[in-house]
Amino acid sequence: MLQKDFLLSRSFGFFIFAGFAVAFPEESLIAASIHTYPKAKAEDHKNADKSKIKRKFSSIISSSSENITVHSGGVSRPLRNTVNSGALGSRSAFDTPFAVSSVNAATIQARQATDINAVFAQDSSVTIANSGNGAASGASFKIRGLAVDSLNGYKVDGLAIPYWSIDLPVENFESIQMIKGASAFMYGFGAPGGVVNFEIKKPHDATTVSLEAGYRSDAVFRQMIDAGGTLVDQGRLRYRFSFVNEIGNLFNGGTMRRDGVTLAFDGKITNSLKWDASMFFMKTLQEDMINTLSIASNVTSLPSISGRTQLGARGSWKTNDMKVVTAGLTWDINPDWHSRLSYRYSVLDEDFPGTIMTLTDNKGSYHDNAFFIQRQWWYNQIQEVTEGHVDTGPFRHDIVAGISWERQLYDTDANATTNTVISTGNIFNDIPSLSGHMPADFYHPRLYHYIDYQQIAPFLNDTVTWRNWYLLAGFRYTWYNENDFSTNGTKTASHSNTPVTPVFALTYKIDPGLNVYFSYVRAMQSGGQAGSSNVNRNEVFAPMESSNYELGVKIARKRWSLTGALFRLDSGTGYTNAQNYYMQDGLARYQGVEINGAFAITPRLTLSGGITYLSALYQKASASITGNHVEGTAPLQASAQLHYRVPHVEGLSLDAYFRYVDSMYDGAANTLALPSYRIWDIGANYVMPVGKHHMTFRGMVRNLGGQRYWTTYGNMAALPGDPRTVSLSARIDF
Repeated sequence: MLQKDFLLSRSFGFFIFAGFAVAFPEESLIAASIHTYPKAKAEDHKNADKSKIKRKFSSIISSSSENITVHSGGVSRPLRNTVNSGALGSRSAFDTPFAVSSVNAATIQARQATDINAVFAQDSSVTIANSGNGAASGASFKIRGLAVDSLNGYKVDGLAIPYWSIDLPVENFESIQMIKGASAFMYGFGAPGGVVNFEIKKPHDATTVSLEAGYRSDAVFRQMIDAGGTLVDQGRLRYRFSFVNEIGNLFNGGTMRRDGVTLAFDGKITNSLKWDASMFFMKTLQEDMINTLSIASNVTSLPSISGRTQLGARGSWKTNDMKVVTAGLTWDINPDWHSRLSYRYSVLDEDFPGTIMTLTDNKGSYHDNAFFIQRQWWYNQIQEVTEGHVDTGPFRHDIVAGISWERQLYDTDANATTNTVISTGNIFNDIPSLSGHMPADFYHPRLYHYIDYQQIAPFLNDTVTWRNWYLLAGFRYTWYNENDFSTNGTKTASHSNTPVTPVFALTYKIDPGLNVYFSYVRAMQSGGQAGSSNVNRNEVFAPMESSNYELGVKIARKRWSLTGALFRLDSGTGYTNAQNYYMQDGLARYQGVEINGAFAITPRLTLSGGITYLSALYQKASASITGNHVEGTAPLQASAQLHYRVPHVEGLSLDAYFRYVDSMYDGAANTLALPSYRIWDIGANYVMPVGKHHMTFRGMVRNLGGQRYWTTYGNMAALPGDPRTVSLSARIDF
């Protein structure tokens, strides 16, 4: 257990950097800035050649991938970043015929992000569904109104991992990418909203070491080290090591500790054959934190409460232990073709002696049920991908072909406790507690084999180029098998499918910085599972089909950029009915428009932002909800950022962020509406040289106005949003 007494007392120290601002959903524009040395105070430096100073400072700050980098791409740089697109291969965001967001390590650092919500908070198509700072179930969001598939929608280096109620330490990754709408063709079975891919920090040639220390409210302290370089000359063996630790008291009375470690190697066997291997380990401990706040069907309004309210039961705890091991071979067959073979093993172990709180009326009354459970997941995946191009007359063919095998095993707890009420009270007056109860009273885990999944999927796509036209056509054939089991080992259901999931896209590139595209993809996803609070808890349903259409434009100019997309997605859907049974029938339609852009107003001032309009309705379902809004979907969202480089204090930049989320329903019956909210954040970054090295000081104040608001997945569950918090850090790069 964490010892709270050695940490700072729970208090809020208000810390503000002056500045104003607004946000680019795809990537912070800090990376597009050119910083120069602070002006020398000594008299003999006053007349120094400014261009030489700029070049000197630029060489320092571009020496590490974590830091602000100098480039000539301006605000369009995010569109030029390479994206790992699974079966589509690697291509830039600009050339990918789907909406894409990519956030690099420099931006993650600048935003003081410690979870996935903070990484993508400025993307207007993202709806925060759960607080990573305040909930044991971890950070989570929806993309265009659809949840990311916890078992299939999150990847590390393009390969599968289990992502069930966890937070990956984002500091261990050099970029995080979000591809919207096309998940099933690119990566196999998965929810159609999108895919989130974490790219582990890779080895590099230069020897670097970075050390960082940080603090965030109420008393959480962070330490990080990042080191890399060459062990054997000429790139025969390179390495990268990254470690992050965070420990302390949270704003809602909980305590936490998280550790994340990555270790990556690569090298040359021959000049054309390369190998790589990486390991990622994560362990978290969370105490006195809520996992789920369920809401009774008779509740029609939620009282406004602070995110500092302690909803987690004292005496509860949760651990997550993840291990991911990857090995790969890359063969450069010739200058036009290369092939990659990868193997991935990952395992996640969750232990959670805790509670589920249920609100029972509009005044904040609740009862707390014991929720004591253990779960484990094991993944194995082998994938081979070959990419290259050939010319046939006037046509160029960029071809990606491959095959993937994947096995997923899911064990859960036959003795899980969910129905025993251990306390009652009111969220305004009482703090839940396991007082009088011990984990030994309820926690007697007995794992049983719950579900196993297996996929074998060959895939092929060809992008045919003729003049300014690009035609992408491809398919993935999947042999999918799922077996479900009862607590006594009896097989209760089996689902087998052999779908062909096609992809089609037509792009016209008007000039090198402007294209328009139309794309279509049909997909399959695993069936839903009834939640812990449903009457039919743990029931598993058959796979569902979805289809996605998108018409978009991407513009990349030196001083401005713009992406826009009209989209429509039809998906099978699940919901909780009035009798608290989770059902899977019918069809939901998500359609709307999203626009993101950035404009360099002056060389030092950049405005960026985005807006998304979404209509999400049940098209076919039970008579009581047909025509209703899909729960947890906001009709309108907007974000903005203003980035300003202070002219007389070179190396200092100021940011202000704004986010608006419209009112939304929490439940398919549409009887409970959560109010809209507006969030302001401000931040500052200061880079200064220290000899041949440099130091970076960062600060961020989130939810500056202390807005009280609710977040939700839907399905009659919600959690209060984060209160005003402060983050500070100092980093030195050698």
